[in-house]
Amino acid sequence: MADVRLGDIAKELNISTVTVSNALSGKKGVSDSLREKIVQKAEELGYRRGQSEEEKKFRIGALVLDKYVEIGASFYWEMYQHVAFLAAKKLGTTMIEIVDKEKEAKGEMPQMVLEKAADGLLIIGWMRHDYVLKLIETSGIPVVLLDFQYKDLPCDAVVSENYLGSYKVTRYLIERGHRDIGFVGSIEANENIMDRYFGFRKALGEYGCQYRQEWLLKDRENYSGDMLKLELPRKMPTAFVCNSDYTASLLYDTLMENQYRVPEDVSIVAYDNYLYGHSFAEELTTYNVNMEKMASSAVKILMAKLRGDDHRYGVSHIDSIVVERSSVKRII
Repeated sequence: MADVRLGDIAKELNISTVTVSNALSGKKGVSDSLREKIVQKAEELGYRRGQSEEEKKFRIGALVLDKYVEIGASFYWEMYQHVAFLAAKKLGTTMIEIVDKEKEAKGEMPQMVLEKAADGLLIIGWMRHDYVLKLIETSGIPVVLLDFQYKDLPCDAVVSENYLGSYKVTRYLIERGHRDIGFVGSIEANENIMDRYFGFRKALGEYGCQYRQEWLLKDRENYSGDMLKLELPRKMPTAFVCNSDYTASLLYDTLMENQYRVPEDVSIVAYDNYLYGHSFAEELTTYNVNMEKMASSAVKILMAKLRGDDHRYGVSHIDSIVVERSSVKRII
């Protein structure tokens, strides 16, 4: 039988987890009659008070779609490693489950949820809105989203500063003389890409640069996320802002195939500072995603909730810096 948590008692009595924690730890602010009800319900459910909530080890389950991870290195695999390391420092144990894309589409719950093997969930990387909602409702445990968000769902999220980061790399191009700048990314595919697109548009507008629709290139299907072959415009801009480093590598390969040189003919900036197994990684100027700080913030929020904090943190944005390399030509 899984351990009874404070949240289980709170749910039974329709009160907050903080109230349950205060009552069982003898703190003030709880009436005698309510404290008695809480203690009685805790005993009925078999709650054990051997450890304080501060000392208790919690089981954190990490969920990630199969399309985001692979054997070896990948962005979200490295993100999970940061989560596991930081959770261990905060008296947490972690486990990861790879969610099959077909099971996600069918709404089939992960094993760790079905077996109640986790006290809280971190969902790493975008998943469907309906699936995340079902996870929240089925699991009945705290859920934190990492690197994506749904503002209408009852859970917190930690994301990179998508809008500002894309604004920064676009401004980087403009400050080096570029005025004809395109964007590579399917802006309706997910909210991260859309925010990066609007950061790009803000920089263009702020500096009086013209936006041209033909310089907006799609890189993936809007709903499946499957990558597309990039189609270059007939009249080329002097630079492109890519929504991710991986997309930047696809653009680089496409430019090479069409006899364009980077950065001599076309400059490229991107977003992530994570490009594995491609030589362009050593040249690409990009906005750094601070994975350690994002993972730390997500773990901190989840652990606080597991220890009785009912506060809603909303969406936490983690800013970082532009990492300058050699993929941009100065034209002034």
